[in-house]
Amino acid sequence: PAAPAAAPAPARVETLSDPRFDAPAAPRTAPPAQPAQKQAKTPVAALLRALPATCAYPDPDDPEAPTYDQLTALCKDVAAIRDEAQRGDLELVDLLTGTWELAFTSSPSFAFNKGFTGVAGTLPGGADFVSLTQTISDSVDAVVYVEKIAPQIGVDELDVTVASDWGLNRRFDALQRCQRVYVDCLPRKVTYGPVTVDGKRVERGWKSMRVMNALAVEYIDDSVRVMQGTTAYFVFRKVT
Repeated sequence: PAAPAAAPAPARVETLSDPRFDAPAAPRTAPPAQPAQKQAKTPVAALLRALPATCAYPDPDDPEAPTYDQLTALCKDVAAIRDEAQRGDLELVDLLTGTWELAFTSSPSFAFNKGFTGVAGTLPGGADFVSLTQTISDSVDAVVYVEKIAPQIGVDELDVTVASDWGLNRRFDALQRCQRVYVDCLPRKVTYGPVTVDGKRVERGWKSMRVMNALAVEYIDDSVRVMQGTTAYFVFRKVT
């Protein structure tokens, strides 16, 4: 019988080497971390960002002047953070002590009186309001205001200094139906240039300053203070 056919030789298969595929697989790395979301804007941070560099206030008689409605709304948000009347007197005095600069007020009387004291409107040629600082002392129970104004005639700048007594007063607010703590200030003497006015003319007759005689503490920390009068907010920045 015929011999069985030889089995076909196995096909020769050459293995090609490619370093791109032979190299060990690179370890998988975690995807880059997503940037952390910014913290939610707090009302205080939003207010500080919105405050202008110099003191601002609305002027109802100027139709082109800004109304500052956003700043007023931010003041309301900050005032709702906590009840400052829950703080003790010693803590409040410690926080209040120092020099503060008025950064914003929603009071229309500021524009009407050309500032805090109204002196700017009494000078020959008039004057422009520049700034107002309030220094509160815990040692002599005194508050000293320094209002800077720029007269149109004469000196470039004039300081109007108001010496006042002050104290904390807690009383019930019938409109808001809650207990509130107030900083009560009673002006005693006004000095500017060679002029000094004191006594009853200041205590009872200086109407322009009454807007800040009794301000409720709505919010206070080491850098900013929000106060409220009868109808307006006053925002102070801490200087020292």
